[in-house]
Amino acid sequence: MTDFQDRFFQHVDDNTRLYVDRLAEAVAIPSISSDLDAHLEDINKMIDWTKDHIERLGGNARVMDNPVATAERPLPPILLGDFIVDPEKKTVCVYGHLDVQPAAKEDGWDTDPFTLTEKDGKLFGRGSTDDKGPALSWLWIVEAHQQLGVELPVNIKIMYEGMEESSSDGLFETIVEESKEGKFLNDVDFFCISDNYWLGKAKPCLTYGLRGLAYFQVEVQGSEQDLHSGVLGGTVHEAMTDLVRIMGNLVDSKGNILVDGIMDSVKPVTQEETKMYDTIDFDMEEYKKENKIIGDKLLHDDRTRLLMGRWRYPTLSLHGIEGAFSGKGAKTVIPAKVLGKFSLRLVPDQKPKEIERLVAEHIKRDFASLGSPNKL
Repeated sequence: MTDFQDRFFQHVDDNTRLYVDRLAEAVAIPSISSDLDAHLEDINKMIDWTKDHIERLGGNARVMDNPVATAERPLPPILLGDFIVDPEKKTVCVYGHLDVQPAAKEDGWDTDPFTLTEKDGKLFGRGSTDDKGPALSWLWIVEAHQQLGVELPVNIKIMYEGMEESSSDGLFETIVEESKEGKFLNDVDFFCISDNYWLGKAKPCLTYGLRGLAYFQVEVQGSEQDLHSGVLGGTVHEAMTDLVRIMGNLVDSKGNILVDGIMDSVKPVTQEETKMYDTIDFDMEEYKKENKIIGDKLLHDDRTRLLMGRWRYPTLSLHGIEGAFSGKGAKTVIPAKVLGKFSLRLVPDQKPKEIERLVAEHIKRDFASLGSPNKL
């Protein structure tokens, strides 16, 4: 390592407590984007907190109104910031997000998800890895260079959003607008997405691509009000029964997608690609342990096929059913209307519009085969 690298890593070690304390401040802000009615102000607070740190370090920062927000549906803004050290140097734009998924102890957390907790050398808290920790680390990198008296090797621009966990509403429109001549992104040479995971605990990953997402909801309605199963069970076509049949015919227990045509545009695996996977440092047993997998088997026994399942191939996952009873105890209601939620992870050459068409056709065809009078 160079002299600066030695000094840099020593500086990081010396300031670990400070970085952990700052992360604890950020984790404590419940910036949950899936519930804007309750948490829009928390997301705004998180964005302002980050903006203050950028400005404290001498950077420029501005909070940009979300371009798709309306009076009826207010949305969090997008944070743009920069540290320009030399116009002649290359410019890297870092993307990250400051919103998080919902979390509660009853979801299986051992500790309060919004209180950063140190345990066995690890930090537990919602957003600590996805994505507050990685996003904020860029600011501490800038700070470390400043405190060590070393100029940044590149100019850094920052684009942080508050809706990543909820479809990134407004991000695409912002990128298009800010890429125009003279705008924020026009002079960017490289982008770095600081929002991904390592495969294990020891070796970092350099990620060069991510799968896309197509999110679906399918609704079935059988009546105008919930019904009593003890009175009407056995006399009506139940919406839940139809929905479970539909969702159960989207993917099988081996993870194979059952929608016709989904795999048609997926490129075949080459020998060169397979060799690349074979050299990746990956421990399947550690993977199971780290993710608290119950049982002794993953979806694939072969490590290369397992990694391809995670990265290379499209997948379909079922996420939940809205409108059905999910509380504690027993309730014998027949729900009037239920909404199933699922998504596909897409790979290169798969077009979202085409995937949407294939899924819709599959569901309509499947529902028709049930002979149900319910409304899809």
